[in-house]
Amino acid sequence: MFNILSPRGLPIYATFFLWSFGTGANQLARPLFAASFGVPLALVALVTSSNSLSHLLAGPVTGYAMDRWGRKPLLIVGLVLRGATLILEFYATSYPQYLALEFIGGVGVAVWSTGASILIADLSLRENRGRALAVRSLASKLGAIAGPMVGAAITVAFDLRGIFLFNGVSKVVILAIVLWMIAETRPEAAVQPGHPKHGLALDLLAAMFVNRPFLAIAGATFAISMMQQGLFAAIFPVYATQSVGLSTSDVGGLITLAATLSLLISLPNGVIVDLFGRKSTLVPGLAVLGVAAYLLAISGDHGSVLAMVVVYGLGEGICLGASQAYAMDLAPEDRRGSFLGVWSLLQNVGGITAPLTIGLVAEQLGYMTAFAGVAVAMLGVAVVIWAFAPDTAARRRPRIEAGAA
Repeated sequence: MFNILSPRGLPIYATFFLWSFGTGANQLARPLFAASFGVPLALVALVTSSNSLSHLLAGPVTGYAMDRWGRKPLLIVGLVLRGATLILEFYATSYPQYLALEFIGGVGVAVWSTGASILIADLSLRENRGRALAVRSLASKLGAIAGPMVGAAITVAFDLRGIFLFNGVSKVVILAIVLWMIAETRPEAAVQPGHPKHGLALDLLAAMFVNRPFLAIAGATFAISMMQQGLFAAIFPVYATQSVGLSTSDVGGLITLAATLSLLISLPNGVIVDLFGRKSTLVPGLAVLGVAAYLLAISGDHGSVLAMVVVYGLGEGICLGASQAYAMDLAPEDRRGSFLGVWSLLQNVGGITAPLTIGLVAEQLGYMTAFAGVAVAMLGVAVVIWAFAPDTAARRRPRIEAGAA
């Protein structure tokens, strides 16, 4: 049983906090530093998109490599790569330099984030995976809340470049923890080089995409990304300021409120997921997100937007842990890295395509149509999972094996 209060557990969760702590500060610096070179807004946004592209390319490769060579070597590579690019960003003197460094550093971020999910999957059991993921979420979100405040203080005391050094130092501390306090977690079944199921083979991919539980979690993963990264992160701030008339500070407060509610619900949700199964909260959570999208479609003032944000924050906190636990439950032990690497690809595809799709629909047909469409999609995925997807917390949970249809 994975005990988060054990000497084995605390260092792992400390790395999750520290990663989000440094990255949270960097979220403030990234757009402002890009804009300081006098480039158009589209090129400022391109810096963030380059990170998404890095994740899209590196996630599946990371999973395969971790099955073949182990978890720790790849985690170390990711940390060194991201830390080195942050130090170089401190000395960047042009936009092309900064963009290139962010793309390369994004590969390091992708290696770490994919590897962190694989690490939790290795160490947790079906009986406690929901709680393990909930504590990971708690540690990460605390760091994400504290990071921007520290970043703002560094900017006032020094300048934006100081944030890159701060983030780089956080990666150095994490590297020390990984080197000396975290052991290799690759399962014994994945260690043998001659194992017939070793690595990312076409038979595993074929088995994944004809497997009903995997298709269900793929749909849920894309839907959550559509709501989280597409509607709330990319479109909501613009809609709230331009159509509802809220100030930038109002929108910032609402985003913080949503994050806080998601943080508070994550721990009890993890307990429920472990006790009653993944679908017990995944299906209601998807439905709650659908209701949030509908509330945004009919919103028109501060009160109605506030109601939507409250519902969204609760739905996000419910869905994230349950969907992650479901995916980890499905992963074959001997190729867990390869499986979760492909699953991360679906997350990133949703994060890239959803903002563009929702934005295009909103531009052509209006915000109400776009938000209502998201609501229908969320509710539809909830019904499909409720009706057709087995619960991975059942006694004979479904798992994906190569050659199984």
